[in-house]
Amino acid sequence: MQQSLAQQPVSTPKKAMLGFVFSLTGAILILARGIVRIAVGDVITFAGSDFVRHRFLAGLALNIIGGIAVVFAILILVGAYFIYKGMTTAGGVIVIIFSLLSILVGSGWLIGLIIGVIGGILALLKK
Repeated sequence: MQQSLAQQPVSTPKKAMLGFVFSLTGAILILARGIVRIAVGDVITFAGSDFVRHRFLAGLALNIIGGIAVVFAILILVGAYFIYKGMTTAGGVIVIIFSLLSILVGSGWLIGLIIGVIGGILALLKK
């Protein structure tokens, strides 16, 4: 006696939704910190003391650091997308690497770094 195809359970690939949510949240925090650094860099460049050269260099440094933070956040978002699409190992590794590297540029007020690493680990564990 054969069972019809409609009665057989269909297995769906396991998604690491909790890892995705944590990775996405970490990326948003790191992105927000990068945008804040860029804005502060612009304010320092065009306002402040009489030392134009110091203002310019300080503002430029903050703009560069903010830009790098935005790039790291975008790469973490790519990792989160991979996690969402089922490529949990690749996505988890990308999220962990760029979350850890974000400590060099402010790391989303440190909580973005922590949440991103937790999200990457959860993705590797498929949770």
